[in-house]
Amino acid sequence: MDILLLGITPNSSRSNKVLRIINNNNRVSIAIKSQFERLNSFTKTFLATQYQQQQQQQQKEEHGLNIQSAPHESLQPMENERLQDAFKDLYFLLDIENFNFEKVSDIGLDKLAPIYAKLNGVKAQNQNDETTLKLVNEYLVLILSLNLSNSLIYKTLVLKNQQVYWETIHNSTVNKLIYFIQTCPVKLYKFVETIVVKANRIISSNFHLASEIEAGAVVENVSNWKKFKRFAIAIARSIVQTAETLFIEDNPAITLLSKSNTSRLSSFKWYITSIVKSPITITNKEIKSKIREIKSEIRINTQHIDQFIKADATNLLPTLVKVLDFGNSTESGTLPASKNPILQATSALERFNDKQYTSTSKPSFITRYWPIIILVLFYAPSQTRNIYNNREEIVYWIKYNGIEPIKGFFVNWVVGPINEMLNILRSDSGMTITSRDSLQSDVDSLEKMIWEFAQDNNIETTPTAVSSDVRNGDLKLVMSRYEQEIRQPIKYIISGSLLRLILIQVQKGKVDGAVAITGIDKLLKSQQLLFGLVSMSPSIIILYQVYRYLTSAKPIMVNGKQLNIVCLKSLNSIENLLIMLQNNQLKKSKVDKEAKEDVYEGELLIEIINLIISAEPIIPKQLHADWIHDLNELNNSSFDLETKLYLVNRAWNMYGSYFK
Repeated sequence: MDILLLGITPNSSRSNKVLRIINNNNRVSIAIKSQFERLNSFTKTFLATQYQQQQQQQQKEEHGLNIQSAPHESLQPMENERLQDAFKDLYFLLDIENFNFEKVSDIGLDKLAPIYAKLNGVKAQNQNDETTLKLVNEYLVLILSLNLSNSLIYKTLVLKNQQVYWETIHNSTVNKLIYFIQTCPVKLYKFVETIVVKANRIISSNFHLASEIEAGAVVENVSNWKKFKRFAIAIARSIVQTAETLFIEDNPAITLLSKSNTSRLSSFKWYITSIVKSPITITNKEIKSKIREIKSEIRINTQHIDQFIKADATNLLPTLVKVLDFGNSTESGTLPASKNPILQATSALERFNDKQYTSTSKPSFITRYWPIIILVLFYAPSQTRNIYNNREEIVYWIKYNGIEPIKGFFVNWVVGPINEMLNILRSDSGMTITSRDSLQSDVDSLEKMIWEFAQDNNIETTPTAVSSDVRNGDLKLVMSRYEQEIRQPIKYIISGSLLRLILIQVQKGKVDGAVAITGIDKLLKSQQLLFGLVSMSPSIIILYQVYRYLTSAKPIMVNGKQLNIVCLKSLNSIENLLIMLQNNQLKKSKVDKEAKEDVYEGELLIEIINLIISAEPIIPKQLHADWIHDLNELNNSSFDLETKLYLVNRAWNMYGSYFK
């Protein structure tokens, strides 16, 4: 179960991108950027003034003017050259002439230490030296503060992703079992190591006790069998004590050995249940301890970030000293190197940047994938050979059960119905139940039969009347004669009149059937387009559902969780933090003595940056700039909390649909 970490891994392009996002989207870096702009403007003005003074000095010397200057201005000691060299190196390192704030965060601390080392013991000889020394110190403090704030935010994001990883495992029994299998070799090794250490300690104490018993029983003649028995009992007791220590103290769920007043059946059931649940119990205990440790580290980092947010951007050195906790807060530029706070901050920052949360990180690649690696090593060669030997059967199976059904579906259920629909639309011809002229011939035949019967039996009627009666289905002319002759059937059967009437009725039934069939045929023709659509609809519905599945936005899974859920939780946390800040502000306005100094500003900054990074695959590219701008407005210190809550509601209304 390899769960991703949102790309926040050391020395990766994704990590560099995350660092750029952090550098461009937080209140601390924005405040430091403004200070850099102020210093750059002052530096350029200072250098321009220096250049003008040098030009004026040269012009006066060229005109032979003898100008007496102060001794400390005419003499340029070596210390001033070191100061100028340090300032020049820093000037080119920052490229102040073409300053780019994004490149400042990429400056390595190893390049700053040599620059500041040149200032060791340097003292300002004049006002220009004091200004230069102050500029170098301020630039270095800003670089260190930017590096530290970005590192704090980055490491907090790493911890948050580790937290998501462990919470994902903790929230799923299947994930717990998979994790237990993955870490089983490591746990088994540690278990054996622990039991060996504890057994050695217990055995040593028991052997020492047995030896004292032997020494005290000098009067008794102790045999070798008794010695062996005592030592065997000591070893058994040591194993039992070690097992009790491991399974009762370290794993409280398995408490059968400590239970006494229970029946054997209940004890046995409890023992079996505890053993079955032991993988989940052990995993729960380990994961909860990791989550507690992660939350503790996040809380510490968040407090430090909050200190940077509330600090004075024009003087960040006290905040550096407080966050890095190396203790010296005296003025820079006047102390030896061992006590200089900027050099100490550089060294402490290097140590902080090297800090890795290995104890709470996900297991190594080998630990996670050793079951798959073993399966591949054992079964891959033989299965590969079997696949190669049976390649023709595999290809035939894929073709018969995969390609042919798909091809048949498109030919028989998509292309065929569409062609039939097009034929219907092109013309009204098609299959019919009866021919076009069959009904008319049957009707004419019936009319002729009735007319001839009427003439042969001297019944007064006309061809027009017979035709009208037949069209209306009225055969009373024939039926009245039939009712008379059926009274004497034998007589009229012999004469043939009755049989003739019966045959006329048979023809009438044939005509009625033809009329019904013709009506059905007309009904089918009138609904022919509808039937064509119905025959096409199953295939169209299937294709539409497949198209929707392939083109619809699917949930992006990261850390075993849907990214939209991560973003929803982050956006909800932002709103909660703003509400808590507002509540704390109300308490302070009422001079509530119980109101504590909040650290929600740091948490809010972390959640905003985390939301920017997490929502990147979800928010459309056309809205990325607006999305980042709207979230950065929540970092705007000029807005009050009520306005920020309105901004959160706007974010819900504008972008909430992408997270659902």
